[in-house]
Amino acid sequence: MRDEAYRIAEEKIAEARRTGATGLDLGLMFLTELPESLAALTQLQTLNLWDNQLTALPESLAALTLLRMLDLTDNRLTALPESLRELTRLKQLFLHRNDGLSIPPEILGPSHVEAIRKEKAVADPSSILDYYFSTRGREGQALRELKLVVVGRGGAGKTSLVRRMNGEPLDPDERETHGINISPLELACDDGPVTARVWDFGGQHVLHAMHEFFLTARSLYLLVLGEREGMAERDAAYWLQLIRSYAGSAPVVVALNKSKGRTGEMDRETLEQKYGPILAWVPTECADGFGKTIKDLRTALTAAADGMHEVRDLFPARWWKVKEWLEEMDDAYLDFATYQQRCGELGEKDPRQQETLAARLNDLGIAINYAEDERLHDTTVLRPDWLANGIYAILRANDSHHDRRYAPDAMLTAESLGPIYAAAERLKMLRAADYPPEMWPFLLRLMGLFQLAFPIDDTGHTLLVPTLLPLEPPPDCDEPTDRDRTRLRYEFAVVPGPLLPKLLVRTFSLIDDERRWRRGAILRFGEARARVWTTQDERWVRVTAVGGKEDRSELLTMVGVTLRELFTEYKDLRPVEQWEHNGSWVPRETLEEFGVLPVDDGREEVER
Repeated sequence: MRDEAYRIAEEKIAEARRTGATGLDLGLMFLTELPESLAALTQLQTLNLWDNQLTALPESLAALTLLRMLDLTDNRLTALPESLRELTRLKQLFLHRNDGLSIPPEILGPSHVEAIRKEKAVADPSSILDYYFSTRGREGQALRELKLVVVGRGGAGKTSLVRRMNGEPLDPDERETHGINISPLELACDDGPVTARVWDFGGQHVLHAMHEFFLTARSLYLLVLGEREGMAERDAAYWLQLIRSYAGSAPVVVALNKSKGRTGEMDRETLEQKYGPILAWVPTECADGFGKTIKDLRTALTAAADGMHEVRDLFPARWWKVKEWLEEMDDAYLDFATYQQRCGELGEKDPRQQETLAARLNDLGIAINYAEDERLHDTTVLRPDWLANGIYAILRANDSHHDRRYAPDAMLTAESLGPIYAAAERLKMLRAADYPPEMWPFLLRLMGLFQLAFPIDDTGHTLLVPTLLPLEPPPDCDEPTDRDRTRLRYEFAVVPGPLLPKLLVRTFSLIDDERRWRRGAILRFGEARARVWTTQDERWVRVTAVGGKEDRSELLTMVGVTLRELFTEYKDLRPVEQWEHNGSWVPRETLEEFGVLPVDDGREEVER
């Protein structure tokens, strides 16, 4: 097979030389090496070598000085020749799925297929090669670090598990986690230790809206399920939905905590079919006498880390210097221009590589960066705990632990944050001095970006924060009981916690005066009004509309489109839209099929 492939490749090269072809496709030929005659095709501008079995490239490729595109996707390359840097006209270089090169996806950029189908800008070949050669030999070494994100409901025992894995005794008076705790955990992998930066999130429901902004794909997840009676399976679905929506196929380990070491009953097969494979389901117990369960959990996490290629990604020496500088900084934040200047001083002068490094440090949980958003590009947040705890304190401004409600009407201005942070300090949630007044507007801008708040006046000075609204609806917000009403609902395995706050943000202009609460609102359009809310058991989002039929139809369309846009932000959410018809709940598709409802082209467009 190899000799035949080589012979056919030589024939194609000879034909290209005879005709003066500027492009050559040698893809999917199972080549293990390239014919020497390839170097004679000095007229080539595009060269496809995808899906072969090449382990090395000849230095003679440098002779192809007119080459503009080189596709080496899906080979077995373990090294690149220095001569590739001589291809100065190269505009596209695809090295994807050559694991032996240890080049991270963000360095490689979009694949050839993604670039064509999605019209994405490809990575600069010089940046790819610069990263590669700067990590060879003494120039770079494996990072051997990862972010371990611990999630679960409040009271599941997340903090106790983290303490026990670190060899610390169980604290019977352990306080609830008000925001986020970050601590190291060393895992003894087969090829040496790996340091996990453990992110222990508070489990209070009001904080869930913020979690998604820290759930990154290059992380390991520990989902802790407590002993909530009959709720462990639903909790698993809730958190796995969020993890898969924002972190894709990131590895997940599940701890069945407070189980006295017993496995417990749960339909794991169905959960894995819907949300992807779980690396391990580990019964755990933090009490004395159950040390083996803690050891089993460490073993499962170590095995998961062993399987993550990210921990072995190579870091150029100059990137190490930037990383160490950031880790040693006492400041909680700095502007992006200062970050770039310091990168240059430490050897990383390429602005594109500076941004790539910022993204890597964000994934690792070392420094949170929002450079991709032009409104926030000027600021890099150095300490993730500073950002998370600062916003968590705001989201808990009306918490019962405080001496009073600091945002009783759920309204905030920058000036509101002073008393809130002072109160948070009294509860030992943070140090108020870490949040000086000059950073308050920035924090509120972030909340707007995260769709946790939205301005209610033309100046943008005052914001409404839906998670600070009362949990129960106002007295005049009951479901309409008119005989002529339209009722529909969306059924979920679990309604994502951030969904309703986001809906309130996006439909704010439709909210009828102040008829809103944490789980819903009364919306009005013309002569129609609708109650939109989620249920306490987190299985449905319901809509009941009354009023003028034309306005009602328009209002329902606006609500439906907005909800479906929100649904697309969650991977595989797949809620079932149902309408009340003759006293029964019927899927919309069925009613469309029988002509009871018109086909909703808007729904199909959103789904596409």
